[in-house]
Amino acid sequence: MKNEKLEEVSKGLSSENPKECLKALKELTEIAVNLNYENKEEVVKLFSPLAQDKEAFIRWNVAIALGKIAHPSGIKVLEKMADDEHANVRFRVALALGLIGNKDAIPILEKLSNDSYKIGEHLPVRAFVALALGNIGHEDGIKVLAKLVEDEDPVVRWHVAVALGDIGHKDCVQYLAKLMDDTIPFVRAHTAIALAEIGHESGLQYLEKLAKDSNTRVAKIANESLELLKSLF
Repeated sequence: MKNEKLEEVSKGLSSENPKECLKALKELTEIAVNLNYENKEEVVKLFSPLAQDKEAFIRWNVAIALGKIAHPSGIKVLEKMADDEHANVRFRVALALGLIGNKDAIPILEKLSNDSYKIGEHLPVRAFVALALGNIGHEDGIKVLAKLVEDEDPVVRWHVAVALGDIGHKDCVQYLAKLMDDTIPFVRAHTAIALAEIGHESGLQYLEKLAKDSNTRVAKIANESLELLKSLF
């Protein structure tokens, strides 16, 4: 590592003062985002020991940093953090994996899709798993989202609909079909949007049904999505 400032700032990572360590972590992150590929990997290596730091706020800032740096080597570090006892660390792990955007993260996200946080908690880890899978956009993530379609938390189901639309594969349509009768209007609305985004003719029949939804907002969005999809054929 030839960057002298990087070497100097990295000394703060070993400080016994958590605030000094956090300061170094954030400063290194800002430096790293502008580095070349090889030097980004060197910074990721510096952060690796902090993945098991005793302070939760250090650990979640490591996850944030790895997401910002977005180097694939960060996936291995984030994998170590997937079992963290704090939900505010785990949801940031999911977000960071999505920002890195590499399909190698999907097995870790699948593990996180089983997270057992309770409904009403402010950190719905499974919802961020869905968001991350949508960001990655690889069809291997569909099987994970298929399981989350029936999640008990409507926030998760909403993000699943969005993620399926982001992936955009025709196989996503069959799982969006399961969300058409969701009890929550905004889930049904985002289902309609996702069907149009996918742009496959198999979605027409489902949009025709959603266009007659009892909720006027959902019906309006579905009608607009239906017209958009029809225009493609």
